[in-house]
Amino acid sequence: MFSKMLTRILVPYDGSKYSVKALTKAMELSHNLDSEIFLFTVVYVDYISPPGMLGFTRTKSEKEVIKKWTESVKADAEKMLKLAVKRCEEKGISASYNITQGNIANEILSFAKRKRISLIVIGSHGLHGIGKLKTLGSVSRRVSEQAKCPVLLVR
Repeated sequence: MFSKMLTRILVPYDGSKYSVKALTKAMELSHNLDSEIFLFTVVYVDYISPPGMLGFTRTKSEKEVIKKWTESVKADAEKMLKLAVKRCEEKGISASYNITQGNIANEILSFAKRKRISLIVIGSHGLHGIGKLKTLGSVSRRVSEQAKCPVLLVR
């Protein structure tokens, strides 16, 4: 019965050592439970703004630079995710990936709800964490508190 409950596993993946560990754990679970893995990356670019502007006004050239940078980040994320999907498929695990843009925790929670995810396996810290402190990263904490499905935190 337990195996039928966990058929759709979401792994928020940013290439950090904790997300790699989370994928490894998700692959173990998926192999044992015959589950599908959804890899998910959120590109967050809202923090980019010219000094002193606080993001209120952007010229056409600034918007173009941000657009090109965003496209570059998405292309890098796609390469990273394709390698992770290949890693899963080499083990006989069904996997797919998605990339979106926005607030990281909000997008993870929204994707989990839309895709009816049955388990989220997330690293305890991402690329934007202070690794020496033994606390949860802000994204993993928020996802674990607000998700409508079980969440497995991987350290």
